Amino acid sequence: MIVQKVCQQSKSMKKYIKDISDRKHSDTMDNEKKPFNKKQYRLKKYSNKYKINQWEERRKKAALRGFYKQIDKDQQQNVKKSFASKVDDQKEHETQPKNLNAFHKAKQEFLRKQNEKRKQKEEALRVKTEREEALKNYKERRMQTYKKLSKKTKKGQPVMKDRLEMLLEKIQQQVSK
Repeated sequence: MIVQKVCQQSKSMKKYIKDISDRKHSDTMDNEKKPFNKKQYRLKKYSNKYKINQWEERRKKAALRGFYKQIDKDQQQNVKKSFASKVDDQKEHETQPKNLNAFHKAKQEFLRKQNEKRKQKEEALRVKTEREEALKNYKERRMQTYKKLSKKTKKGQPVMKDRLEMLLEKIQQQVSK
């Protein structure tokens, strides 16, 4: 009885929308031969706003079609469920423990995957911070060497004191290895 009422309501809703669309079509059919309107033509051809409105109308119509398809499917499923409700009740009592085990397994799998994702994110974050720190140190060393090597005397000659210090540091690093 309830299913029949829902079916009737959806059918009446479909008819209402079809009537509205028919009215729009009938208005355009009344004026079969219209004179060419250049403004209208340019609006349709070049106006972005007009194109957006057309697209929105198509989307609305597509959404309505999908909505009605879904209503029809739901009604068919409700009818099938009402006929087989007693048989399903008996089967549900038998399958509940299995579903609980399957549910717990799925939940455990989900939690395991979440932990793996969390660990991967932490590892990626650690690697990223290490890389950033190494890059920072590298840039700092480069800046110091540039400052030392770019110093010049008043006559434009390079300052040898800083260059000799750098060479000494390199030699000490090689010896310490």
